[in-house]
Amino acid sequence: MTQTASEIIFLGQCKDQVGLDARITGFFAGELFNILDLAQHSERGHFFIRIEGCEEGERQAIQTWTEKFFPIARELDMEYSFHDPLERPRVVLFCSKTLACPLEIISRWMSGDLRIDLRAVVSNHLEIEPVMTKLGIPFHYVPTTGDSKLFEKKQLEIIEQCDPDLVVLARYMKILSAEFLAEARIPIINIHHSFLPSFIGNNPYEQAYRRGVKLIGATAHFVTSALDEGPIIVQDVVRIGHQFSVLDMKQVGADIEKQVLASALRKFIEHKIIDWQGRTIVFH
Repeated sequence: MTQTASEIIFLGQCKDQVGLDARITGFFAGELFNILDLAQHSERGHFFIRIEGCEEGERQAIQTWTEKFFPIARELDMEYSFHDPLERPRVVLFCSKTLACPLEIISRWMSGDLRIDLRAVVSNHLEIEPVMTKLGIPFHYVPTTGDSKLFEKKQLEIIEQCDPDLVVLARYMKILSAEFLAEARIPIINIHHSFLPSFIGNNPYEQAYRRGVKLIGATAHFVTSALDEGPIIVQDVVRIGHQFSVLDMKQVGADIEKQVLASALRKFIEHKIIDWQGRTIVFH
């Protein structure tokens, strides 16, 4: 029987110290693990590493790798994890009336560009329901009027049923309470324009137009109880000029928002993010 290589991803972080590379790569060499890509970073006395490679011969379970590396991790006081790149993270999308971002994610999922297991779409508006019905994607309409505890309870029930690894706020125009975040207990990624903190509140594009803004950007970040202040994953900008109307700016904004959100989701899928002390280490 022909043996084939199986890919594995390793993430680790610990206090920076002499000999870390040798200690870690020596372990993998001893396990006949061929390192295909290694990225590392050090700052403020802390060390981060991501290794992607393949094991020769019969595939070992992720749990087996985790147990084998434990003695070294204990010695180095290292937080670490192993991941199977073939596994598709379970994802639930939250959206509202603006559909550019959720439809971008769905399109990339259908084409195989984003390797996720899309469990459901949750929305406080019905605009996207016909599309979901046609595609056979479970859709949940949860109006967000009235007592927030009631509709957040319904949303949390959906999350519990879907058992996702990640919730993506694809232009979901409602603030999640601290209680919701504590109950969800999973990472949540949000996308918004990068005018913040300059243009707060309603009509940010109108505010930006009046000030003659020449850059439009988007920010994807993890959600925390501090509104729009979670650890940033991906940002990008597009240059514009005085000839751009408010409508032009909104169209450019929608385009860059969906691209940045898809990029952030890809980083999550490929296990290229380490969340540390309120900021992210994002490997390329």
